[in-house]
Amino acid sequence: MGKKKSVVLMVLLTIVIVVLSCLTVFPSFAIPGTVKEWNPSIMQYDLGADLGGNYYAYYYPEGVITEAEYVELDEDEKSDYLQNGSLYLSKDPSYNLVSADKVMDDFKTEFAKAAEVISARYAAKGYSDYSVSIVDDYALKIELPKSEANVATILTYFSYTQDMTLVKGGETVDELKGKEAKITDLIKEFSITTRYNVAYIKVKFTKAGEAMLDRVKDSLSTSETASTTTDASSLTTLDIKMGDSDTAIVQILKDYVDGNTAVVPVAYTEEIATVKTLNVLLNSALNADLDVDFKDVNTNEIRIAESAYGEKVLVWVYVALGVAILGLIVYSIVKMGRYGVVGMYTTLSYLIVVGICYAFISAGVFEVTLGSLLVFLAGLIIVNVMNARTYKAIKEEYDLGKTVASSVKQGYNKTIMGTVDVYAVLLLGALAFLIGAAGLYTFALQAIICIVTGAFCNLLWGRAINYVFLSASKNKNKYFRFEVKEDDDDE
Repeated sequence: MGKKKSVVLMVLLTIVIVVLSCLTVFPSFAIPGTVKEWNPSIMQYDLGADLGGNYYAYYYPEGVITEAEYVELDEDEKSDYLQNGSLYLSKDPSYNLVSADKVMDDFKTEFAKAAEVISARYAAKGYSDYSVSIVDDYALKIELPKSEANVATILTYFSYTQDMTLVKGGETVDELKGKEAKITDLIKEFSITTRYNVAYIKVKFTKAGEAMLDRVKDSLSTSETASTTTDASSLTTLDIKMGDSDTAIVQILKDYVDGNTAVVPVAYTEEIATVKTLNVLLNSALNADLDVDFKDVNTNEIRIAESAYGEKVLVWVYVALGVAILGLIVYSIVKMGRYGVVGMYTTLSYLIVVGICYAFISAGVFEVTLGSLLVFLAGLIIVNVMNARTYKAIKEEYDLGKTVASSVKQGYNKTIMGTVDVYAVLLLGALAFLIGAAGLYTFALQAIICIVTGAFCNLLWGRAINYVFLSASKNKNKYFRFEVKEDDDDE
């Protein structure tokens, strides 16, 4: 390749790397003159509880009360309850909890099965950071990361397991009145999105659902009518309801419908929309196909826990990763000269690819945790170690008296199989976790992303960058910081 062509490619490559690096990691900021905010890929992650905090709630079977509720009872009512830790179980026979001042074995068995079913539902969705734990033997504590994508996925998932219906004008739509009719015949999926700090629930309908929308659309009220009337009962909406609840999860007006999709604004902040939706969803998860009836949890009973590492954890993580990346780049350049610049471009390429994959290969169940970042950092170190190993092999060949061109070729040839072996072993290990380790699905998937990206950078991309940069270099010995030999004809 000619020097001029190499220089042009080097400039173009530099521009692309810089632009993509900014798109991936440049900090968020408000765009002047607009209400929009710049958000790089790394700011679009669904964070695990250790980095972003979580939502959690306590769920109690019907007939089980807390100590706070117990102390509010009259003295004669207290005798109707059996204490178990901080919980009190009703002796009322209708609840089938207590018999002869002992918790019934049937209830113990049913509660244990219910806990397993609920936990399995979350596990089946691939969540890497959820928790379903038993409190004082007969209550559940359920935790999920603060993530709008999680909520959307739960909504989609549990719409298939809980009794959900469509109501217009107080009556179920005709399409769901038959014995064999199911909500999934009409609704395909839910998702949550935000725009200008307003949250929206998007309801995607099937072909049959779209036909139903066409049939009822003209009879629905508009958002303009809704904004000018004070009597909600005078509005005609298409309501999506869960179970026996009289409260609609989603109320669809005429101008919310576009083809097979309804886009419904639900709140003016993402957090309010997420918490309210989560409330409905967790209740639906608990009340579907279980032998134990749990009491509904109100929105104000959904609690928010901040990251265990503090409010500034993301800032410190951002700084720590920045220092680590900068340190690897500086070390490469100081140790290996201009070949170290190849290492810098390889490092940034790894950062870009993994950063984008972490952001967009998610399907709503891909949380970035502290473990995810450690996997990323480990992969980055391996990329740089393999790069340094190649440089060492090239230098050893040059010290044997070979030309620079021959040394580069032989150095790559001697290290390629070792690099393949390293990444093959790592990939097999990650696949083993992906297939066989319960609860480590997302962690294994993230490791595979890092391993495949690292292999690409070391085996193909880094070598291509080196070829372009070396072709553009006037002094190839200086490029590698080699001592010039008198008989070296590479110049």
